[in-house]
Amino acid sequence: MTPKLTQTIRRAILSPFTTIYTLVVVCRHWLYDLGILKSQKAVLPTFVLGNIHVGGTGKTPHASYFLQLISEMLGGPEKVALLSRGYKRKSRGFKWVEQESCWKEFGDEPMLLKSLNPHNPIAVCADRLEGVSRIKNSNPDVQVVILDDGLQHRALKPHFSLCIVDSHRSLKGETMLPRGGLRDLKSRIDEFDAIVISRASQSLDEELNSQGLNANHKVFISQMKNKPYEIQGKPRVLAISGIAEPKRFLESLSSKWSVVRRELYPDHYEFTEKEVKGWLAFIRNEKLDGIVTTSKDAVRIKPLIANHQEIKLHSICIDVKWSDEEDLKKMVYEWLQFTIFGPTKINNE
Repeated sequence: MTPKLTQTIRRAILSPFTTIYTLVVVCRHWLYDLGILKSQKAVLPTFVLGNIHVGGTGKTPHASYFLQLISEMLGGPEKVALLSRGYKRKSRGFKWVEQESCWKEFGDEPMLLKSLNPHNPIAVCADRLEGVSRIKNSNPDVQVVILDDGLQHRALKPHFSLCIVDSHRSLKGETMLPRGGLRDLKSRIDEFDAIVISRASQSLDEELNSQGLNANHKVFISQMKNKPYEIQGKPRVLAISGIAEPKRFLESLSSKWSVVRRELYPDHYEFTEKEVKGWLAFIRNEKLDGIVTTSKDAVRIKPLIANHQEIKLHSICIDVKWSDEEDLKKMVYEWLQFTIFGPTKINNE
């Protein structure tokens, strides 16, 4: 059976489920739009990031960027908090993310964001409205809360919403889950305040055309680059990846690392001692220089290898670069001025 035929059969099988899923999503939005289900703004200004694709668009590095940018604009990290759902965490309710605690209590992404931004208050809570209220009550200095994945949480009405779209995953022709990779309606794009096309490799006009977006949207393009990592020579390593889109990460290693073997796992995979034993045996047999992995995977790997001194872990972190950073900063600054200080101050300046 050819791959094309297999794909055709798969789509045919999944089409009825896609129709059902789409109807559920449409009905849910309809109930919120009519006010049958209530939607309201939080007690603090919220800067909400998200996507309409399933995973892999770069929300976490972008959340870290905006956390640092807004902290700088407001005069300190204590003034900007981040609230996450805490995907696949073992706890419930509202929790402050603490670096000394186990990542399983908060999820790997909130723990990574805390390690990158240790002075910002970071919390997890499935109920975003409650989470923002808890942040305000506990941290009176906080002026803005960033939500790293809140565009589908319709109970909260964002003060500012930003949708991240992957340049390599065009919205054109894409369908809803489970047949396609969309978890939300493409029409929702028009409701967001701004759009970021991440991992862009073309001009803005070309990216807009590729995605089927029009010039009426406020659109920025970003690239995601590996942060500089000092190494000697070209280490022979075992590459491990448990993220949604591992291909780009693995391809980025070729210039500086000699990857002897690749091991791929599902996104947010919870590694066990069994995997560690297998890695250790391979490192010993091949006399490797260690493991190279993403910073998100490293959050889940580090506790398991703490007692294995033979395993040297190389963690690659991602930086966000912008083609039009000054325009982006201006947009964020103007929003902060209007939202926090009000239009009077803007008019007087």
